[in-house]
Amino acid sequence: SDDDSYEKLEKYSQGDKRIKIFKNDENIGLSNNFNLIFKKSTGKYFVWIGAHDRYNRNFVEELLKTMTSSKNISLVFSNVSNIDKNSQTINHKKNTGFQLLNNNSLLRLLKLPWTIRGSGDIVMGMFDSEILKKTTLFSDSVLWADVFLIYQISKLGKIIRVDEVLRDRRYFRDEEEHFETWESKYKKLTSRFRSPREIGNRKPGLSLYFPVLFMCWNIFYELGIKKFYKPINIIVSIYLITIFLLKRRAALWIDIKTYFSKS
Repeated sequence: SDDDSYEKLEKYSQGDKRIKIFKNDENIGLSNNFNLIFKKSTGKYFVWIGAHDRYNRNFVEELLKTMTSSKNISLVFSNVSNIDKNSQTINHKKNTGFQLLNNNSLLRLLKLPWTIRGSGDIVMGMFDSEILKKTTLFSDSVLWADVFLIYQISKLGKIIRVDEVLRDRRYFRDEEEHFETWESKYKKLTSRFRSPREIGNRKPGLSLYFPVLFMCWNIFYELGIKKFYKPINIIVSIYLITIFLLKRRAALWIDIKTYFSKS
């Protein structure tokens, strides 16, 4: 942040010793910052809180109630409403994301590519910290880091949605850029994820120029070959990659064209 957020937080922490503040000496990028704050946490459960969103005072209580209601739950999140920059309601209730309620990890993964949506809202839910530690968190080599995290979490436990609206997600609609084509929008997205805001002071690697291919590799490695003693994992990862490629084939072609036209 380039405003006085840190000074304000210091004042809060002086009055409440439960609040711990950490400040980086340099810009390490969005994903690395998300990961760092989780690594510094010590709780049994964990939530990333959106800086400009607004939360129901029962947010933690309601998610925790669901999280502890049964075993084998990795993540619980809620439906959201949408508000603008002036806190005016855009949408009273958005049924966001999806659920994976089967206890069997294989069945969850088989269903995943056909139901996955709203990953950006889902990852702002409550995680079981021990399960979250088994993932790569927000991988800085993947454009869709939230989506990839959901892939991993789906393998490790159930994903449950609380029907009640417990978070107001803020949109800055009047400041959004309008694009003539989907291709121009996608190019803007990929260029933004190679910016200092996302990756800090380091230079963007090849993975952020070919996000579709590197997403596929990460799925194959993390969900397929990381544990060789389960051959079924390789088959499932290839299944996930195939569907992902079919859905993102237009994006892959744009990646190739964009990279080699600049080269």
